[in-house]
Amino acid sequence: MQKNNLYKGSLSTIVLKLLSDKGKMYGYQITREVEQITAGELVITEGALYPILHKLEAKGLLGVEMKKVKNRVRKYYFITEKG
Repeated sequence: MQKNNLYKGSLSTIVLKLLSDKGKMYGYQITREVEQITAGELVITEGALYPILHKLEAKGLLGVEMKKVKNRVRKYYFITEKG
């Protein structure tokens, strides 16, 4: 199995671990951090990330906090106790 396929199959786990370690993060921040952690071997697109985030949120594993930053509203994700 290629490493990239392994990473993609584990995206939910990677996101949960990242948020557990780093705390609140917004989507773009998550994609950049995953790319850095995997030394560029896994590049997550918005089309792949946001469905995972929404799925984890629906299961109660992630919470969401909205913050206004420079006249833009950012959606920050954080791991819940259940997560």
